Parts: sequence; C-alpha cells; structure tokens
Amino acid sequence: MSGTPVLLVDDDPEICRFLSMLLEIEGFAPRVASNAQEALDACAVQPPAAILVDIAMPDVDGLALCRLLRDRGVACPILVVSARPGQELTRKALEAGADDFIRKPFDNADLLARLRARLEPAATP
Repeated sequence: MSGTPVLLVDDDPEICRFLSMLLEIEGFAPRVASNAQEALDACAVQPPAAILVDIAMPDVDGLALCRLLRDRGVACPILVVSARPGQELTRKALEAGADDFIRKPFDNADLLARLRARLEPAATP
C-alpha cells in the first residue's frame, strides 16, 4: 500500500496537517484540498485511491461534494469524517455517495483500519 494516494478535503489546516502526518507514517501519499473546487480539480488531474472529506466547509459542504464527485464519475472510496452530531448525518452521507462515515474525534487506528478496508475489500472477511 506504500504511496497510495489519498485526498484529504478539509478547510482546517491543523486537521490536514495531522492527517497528512498520520497517513505518511502509514505509507500513504496524502494530498490536501481545502475546499470542494480544489478537490474536484485534484481528482480531475490525478484520481486518488480514496478520499477523506469533512462535512463542514465554507463553500460546498461535504455531502454536496460527495454528490459532485460521484456525478463526475469518481469511483474511489469516499470516507466522510465529521464532528457534527446525529445519526441522521451518517445516513445522509451514505445517500450522498460516501462509503463510510467516521465521527470526530476518531481513533487513529480505527480510521486507518477503515480506510484500508475500503482500499482492500477483498482482504476483509
């Protein structure tokens, strides 16, 4: 899995730095987009193997971004990572095209395991 490109979409630079370091340590190749347009542009230039997207962003929220990505044919796993409360948000994320929903604050090992499971579905029982 070394060098597997993962796109991080979050407008919080601290979260992007933290997730980038975590992913790099684990052998991924993270790229960062701070808004929906940057994410769409990044996917058009070099499609990632997976996308981690926050819900709360200033221009287009993460749910709308999931829909836009799917409408543009992006087929890679999308994992929504959000601190917003409520079980309904999980359902809405999945309906918008996300493959998984991870609530902040998250356990690092859990996030990595869920990301790997989406990248290697045949390896999971």
